[in-house]
Amino acid sequence: MESKLDQLNIQEVFSNNKYTIPVYQRNYAWKEAQVSQLIQDIYDYAINENTNSQNYYIGSLVVFERKAIDGSIIYETIDGQQRLTTLNILLSVLKNEFDINIDNYKTNLHFDSRPMSSKTLEHIYNKTKNEDINKSEKDLNTRITDAYTTTTNQLNKLKANNHLKKFVTYLKDKVILLRVPVPHDTDLNHYFEIMNNRGEQLEKHEVLKAKMLKVFKDDKKATKAFNSIWEACANMEKYVQYGFKPNDRVELFGGDWNNLKATNFNEILSCFKNEEDNINQDELSIQELLKSTYTVDFQNKNEEDSPERFNSVINFSNFLLHILRILVNQYDAYTTFDKNIPLDDKRLLDTFEYFLRLDEQPKKEFVEDFAFLLLKGKFFYDKYIIKRNLKNDKWSLKYLKGVDKKPRYLNSFGNEFDNDLNGLNKKILMLLSMFHVSAPTLIYKHWLNASLNYLLNQEVLSDEAYIQYLEKLSDAFLYDRFLAHNELDYYEIIYTNNGIPTNETKDLALNKLNQGTQVENFIFNRLDYLLWKKDQHSEKKEFSDFIFSFRTSVEHYYPQNPLEGQEKIEKNTLDNFGNLCLISRSKNSKLSNYMPTAKKEHYKNKDSIESIKQQLMMRKEFWNVFEIREHSEKMKSILIQRTN
Repeated sequence: MESKLDQLNIQEVFSNNKYTIPVYQRNYAWKEAQVSQLIQDIYDYAINENTNSQNYYIGSLVVFERKAIDGSIIYETIDGQQRLTTLNILLSVLKNEFDINIDNYKTNLHFDSRPMSSKTLEHIYNKTKNEDINKSEKDLNTRITDAYTTTTNQLNKLKANNHLKKFVTYLKDKVILLRVPVPHDTDLNHYFEIMNNRGEQLEKHEVLKAKMLKVFKDDKKATKAFNSIWEACANMEKYVQYGFKPNDRVELFGGDWNNLKATNFNEILSCFKNEEDNINQDELSIQELLKSTYTVDFQNKNEEDSPERFNSVINFSNFLLHILRILVNQYDAYTTFDKNIPLDDKRLLDTFEYFLRLDEQPKKEFVEDFAFLLLKGKFFYDKYIIKRNLKNDKWSLKYLKGVDKKPRYLNSFGNEFDNDLNGLNKKILMLLSMFHVSAPTLIYKHWLNASLNYLLNQEVLSDEAYIQYLEKLSDAFLYDRFLAHNELDYYEIIYTNNGIPTNETKDLALNKLNQGTQVENFIFNRLDYLLWKKDQHSEKKEFSDFIFSFRTSVEHYYPQNPLEGQEKIEKNTLDNFGNLCLISRSKNSKLSNYMPTAKKEHYKNKDSIESIKQQLMMRKEFWNVFEIREHSEKMKSILIQRTN
C-alpha cells in the first residue's frame, strides 16, 4: 500500500469519518492556554483581509487505517489527537451553545482504553444549552469539560464582537488538516515511540539561526560571537550569563556579571578572544552548525544559587519576536518596515523572512543589530521580568550577580538581600504577575512587549519610574482596551501612546463589568492588585500573603443555580460585577451551587487567599441584592481610579 496524503477541511474531517485513540496514546492533555491559542489562530486568519481567502493548515493527523467489522475504515490516530479532540469539543460547543451545526457533524472520536474520555465527548455532544458542564453529577474527564468551558468563553467573545459568523465560515471551509496514513506493515508501537522522540528535528528558531549566520560568510569571529549569543539566549530557563565561558562572561558583563558593557555588535566582538573554538560555517551542514555549540557547566554546591532554579514565562521563539518588534520600533534604520510585528511564534520564519531578503549589506546590519538587542534584551529580561522559582513555586524577581566568583540571586529592586515582603521589589513583582496571569497565551503577552520596550529604552532605570510605567500601562489596558467603547489595538497602546491611557473615566463602557462569566480576567486581577496596594498602606496589612495565580473561572458568589429550596435571583443581579470574583476552575466547579454562607464556611480555615475581592465579599453577614449592588459600587470606584 502506498501512503497517500488527504487534504481535508474541517467539514470533510467530520463527514462520515471515524477516529480512535489507541491504547498507547496518552489522555487528552490540553489546557486553557492551548485551547485558546487554537481558537485565536483560526480567528486571526478569519478576520484578516490578507489571509481570510487563504487556507490555514492547522497541522497533520498521522493515522493507521484500521478496518471495522462492518468493513468501514477507522482511523487510528498516531499523531494529532490533542488537536482532533479539541476540534470535536469546538464543534460541540457551536452546536449546543450557539445553535450552529457544521454539516454532517457528529462526534467522531473514540478512546480505545479510556471509557471516561469517550463518555465525556458523547456527553458534551448531547448536552442541553442550559446544562452547566462543570457541575454534572456524572463522572467526566475534567480536562475535556474545562476545554468545553474555555471554548464557550472564547466564542462568546467573538459573538460579542460580531465575529462569530466569520469565524465559523472560515473554520468550515478554510481550516485544513493533512491526514497522512502510514503503511499497513508499520510497527505502530515503534512508530509512536519515534514520533514522541522527534525532538532532534530542527525547530523553527534553529533554522532561523542558520539563515542569519550565513550573512557572516568567512568572518569566523562574528560567526562565533553570534552563535554564542544565540545559544546563551536560547535557554530561557537560565540567566544569560551562564551561557558564556568564564573569560567571555567577564568581558561581556564585568567581574560581577551585572553590567553589559557593549552598546552594539562590534563592541560585543571585541569581548571575544581568538580561541580554538571558532566556527567555519562553510565546512558545516546546517545540522552540524546547530550542534556546534557549547554549554557552560557552572558547578555550584549551593542549591539556592543553582542555574536550574527558574522557569521562564515565555519560550525562546516568542522572545525572538518580542525583540524583533522592539528593534523595528527603536532603530531609525527600520522606519519603512511594518512595525506591528505579530507575536505568533508559529509564524516565526515568515515574520523574519522579510528582513532576510534585504540586500547583502542591509541584511548583515540587521542581523548585527538583532544580535546585540537579543543579548541586551535577554540580560534585561532575566533581571527585570518575573520568573517562576521552581524551588518554592512562587514568582521571583531577582538578578544574577557574581560575588567572589560565585553566583548570587539578589532582589532586582529595593534591598538586595532581604525578603522584601512589602517593598519595591514586591510591588513590581505583583504588577508583572498581575499582567502575566491575565494573559495565559503567548500571543497575548503584550504586557511583556511593553515592559521590555520600556526597559530597553532607559539609559538609567529607576524602580519608582518602572512602577509608574507599569501602573499607567494597567490604566491604559483598562481604559483603552477592556472598558473602552472602541478598543485600541495593543500596538497603539504601547508604541503610539507610550502606555498612557487616552480615555477618561466618564467615557468608559462600565456595562462590560456586568456580563457574568464574560468579564475579562484582567479586570479582576487589576482590582485585586489595587486592593492589595491599598492594604499595604494600612496598619493591618491583611493581604500581604496574596499572590497572583492562574485563576480562570469567574464565580457567581450568589449561585446561578442554587440548590433545591434556595431562592433564585434575577439574571441582571446575578451577572452584576458585585456578585463576581475570579477563582480557580476546580474551586468554582466544586462550590458553584452552594449559597454564600456555605462558601464562607469552606474558606474559613484556609490559609491562602485566592481572591481579595472574594475575601471582602465573604465578610458580609448577608448576601443578597442590596449587598451585591453596594459591593459593586465600591469595587468599581477602586477599579477605575487611575493608579498614579
